[in-house]
Amino acid sequence: MLLVAGIQFMHYVRTDNFRCGQGVTVPGRTPEEQVFYDFFSVLMVTYALEILFWPASFVGNIVRFVKKQGMFRRGKEEKEHRIQFMFGFMFRCLQCLSCGKAGGKDFKNKDELKDFAVQFMELANFETNVDFVLSDVYIGLVMLGRDQLERREAAIQLAVEENNIIRNLVRPQLQVENNSKTEDEDPIACHPHRQKLQKRGSIYILQHQESSTYQVCERHLLLESNEEDRLLMQDLAYYSRYAQIIYKRVQPLTVEEFGLEDNATNFTRGLDTLFESKYRLSSLDCEHAMLSYACFLNGIVSTPYAILVDTAKEKVVITIRGTISIEDMVVDMQYKPAGLEKVGAICGTDLKGHCCHKGMLARSKWLYNSLRSEKVIKTLYSDDSPFKDYGLVVCGHSLGGGCASLLAVMLRPSFPSIRCFAYEPPGGLIDEDLATKCEDFIVSTVKQDDIVPRLSHQNFDALRDNFFDILARIKVPKIQAFHDTRTPCTGASVKQRNSKILRHQTDIPTDTTFYQQLQKFRSERAEADYEKLYLPGKIVHLLDPGDSRPHIPYYASKHEFDHVAISKTMISDHRCFKLVGFLQNAQLCGGKENSMASFVSNNSIAIQEEEEEEEDDAESSRFFMLCSNPYGRFPILLTLGASIAVLCSILSVTTCKFFTRSISVYQSDVGDHPSFNITSVGLFSTGLLDCDDLDQNCTEFDKYTDSPYCIPYSESQLSQNDWLSKAQIFVACQMIFAFVSLLLLCISTCYRIGRSAWIVICFMLLLSTLFQGLVFVVHRDNCGDSVFPIEDPSYSIVTSCDIGRGASSAMAACCFYFITALGSIYFACKK
Repeated sequence: MLLVAGIQFMHYVRTDNFRCGQGVTVPGRTPEEQVFYDFFSVLMVTYALEILFWPASFVGNIVRFVKKQGMFRRGKEEKEHRIQFMFGFMFRCLQCLSCGKAGGKDFKNKDELKDFAVQFMELANFETNVDFVLSDVYIGLVMLGRDQLERREAAIQLAVEENNIIRNLVRPQLQVENNSKTEDEDPIACHPHRQKLQKRGSIYILQHQESSTYQVCERHLLLESNEEDRLLMQDLAYYSRYAQIIYKRVQPLTVEEFGLEDNATNFTRGLDTLFESKYRLSSLDCEHAMLSYACFLNGIVSTPYAILVDTAKEKVVITIRGTISIEDMVVDMQYKPAGLEKVGAICGTDLKGHCCHKGMLARSKWLYNSLRSEKVIKTLYSDDSPFKDYGLVVCGHSLGGGCASLLAVMLRPSFPSIRCFAYEPPGGLIDEDLATKCEDFIVSTVKQDDIVPRLSHQNFDALRDNFFDILARIKVPKIQAFHDTRTPCTGASVKQRNSKILRHQTDIPTDTTFYQQLQKFRSERAEADYEKLYLPGKIVHLLDPGDSRPHIPYYASKHEFDHVAISKTMISDHRCFKLVGFLQNAQLCGGKENSMASFVSNNSIAIQEEEEEEEDDAESSRFFMLCSNPYGRFPILLTLGASIAVLCSILSVTTCKFFTRSISVYQSDVGDHPSFNITSVGLFSTGLLDCDDLDQNCTEFDKYTDSPYCIPYSESQLSQNDWLSKAQIFVACQMIFAFVSLLLLCISTCYRIGRSAWIVICFMLLLSTLFQGLVFVVHRDNCGDSVFPIEDPSYSIVTSCDIGRGASSAMAACCFYFITALGSIYFACKK
């Protein structure tokens, strides 16, 4: 208040020369020379310091927070806390950007990520820093994918030469009548594995070895004629629906149909009502399932799950949700192995010496305790229950599949007939010995090149070593390697292309700084020891043969997933929303439609036909990158031609000088005929006339000249000249087709588009040519030469149209559209 009063007083007394008037000397001392002004100045300084206190306090709080997080610690402990803080901060940002919809309320960033920080530090940056930048990451990953492709090609070629293995071999179980065929009629009579192929359908796959090479191995297919295989695929497809609906469909259903509150954390039925036939999930296409219990808690330890009773299969189903929130991501990152000895003692089974994923173990223990405390399972299997003879099934996808597998291990002493279906669970889940013991009751599924079942500490170690090897083997400047990676590389040319960029493993120079850092880093990492973890139970691998054909299931080995396959579908293959369809449409071998068939896959089995191989491998090694020229420089020329055509079309539309209309006056008894321009005609506007007379008194036609200004057509002009409306419709259609084709051409310079897209481009460019020509023709036909007689028979007026700037631009656009269309035909006709 004193400060405000002082400011007002000083403003008042300073007005008009301290109230003395201009040019008058102030008698005595001015207010600035009095004691009051000194007091006022001290007050202003104090207030300024008080204002500066708040930002200083805020900065101090930030510094104390950073120190508390351990950002200024030294050595190994500093790196550990820094990584933990950065990932925690990233999750907090994700929570804020999603307005809390991504979860994160239970995440405190207080040592939840400590184990991950330690593992990440050991994986990527131990005591020695290896110098590489983001561009090295891109080039290294692309070249690593090409190196994997070259090694696969070499393994297939060696197998074909040594063992006479047929490429793309997938043989179903042969029928009995095949034994009566002669050698000429039997397509595999000379094959060395003919007897084995007759007994059971087989497939030859490429299995990655520790030496980064590939070995051709034989695996068994799931057969239509085998009852066990057929029932297994039916069960996998059937229960995958439950693993799918737990994500985002069960909770809205309980609110909309069962009257649950929006913020409720669980759906609970009275124990005395569990035997009643209600709360069915008919709206979720699960009309045979009744909801008995559902929990929607999602924390670091708690996880959403549901208990269902399936009356059609006579099973009690526990379905567990996968990764969808920040808390789930934190649990995924806690992949440090944890012992199972104490868990086995509580659950009544011997798990001594076994270990598993630490984060999923914590959730599985919470699930086990929750099932016991809610007593729903106990009631459903009580002596008075009509479901006491039902079997127990546990299922889940991704993180839910990992928790379901561990929960099944815990529940098996109480439910010996329990079955678990783990859909694409994490690869680093349980140790190898326990994974083998679980094959009797756990079935895991993996789709094509899904990266999640390949996520394990040992796979990351191998990927890191291979990545650094690739960087050390690059023998050309980085910019040259970058340009080479922008062009697709096929299986036929991969060896030749790689030899231009990469040196042989034995030719890596040892005197470089990078190599010395790498050797020191590897010596430090060699001292690290950890338990290797694998996928649980029996594994069914779904191979994608391409061409929109059904997936092919076969029994895989857990060691097939001991490496990360660099592929364009490594992320999309993990999606759950199409999982049900893939499993339902999976093609078992030996069916009516494929009594003798040959299939292919991208990265898991022997290569497909040579032409198809080049296209698929090229697509699998391509990423979207600006001006990466996957088709070479020719599409850039096409894009440039289309851009020029569009600019010409825009110029022809915006100008009012499409045609220049002139008028000539003829006099029968006079030989001359004065000519003068009357106006300019455009598509959407017409030109104005200027009077050249100094007095602006133009009474004769020849004093008017064409003006640079344009005026839009009036409604009456448009109604009287319907050809204008037609021309405007044609130009609108032409612009739409032109811009769509230009957009597709721009995309073709960054990514490999399909042949059908090139056909669309060609078709739209031809349509653009047609409509641009129609604009020109319609306009020209209505602006032709004409003779107008007047009252005086000795005079006559003749009008004519000449090509203007707009018409010239339209003709140029037609030419460029047509030339670009001819160029795109090359790609449209190319298979």
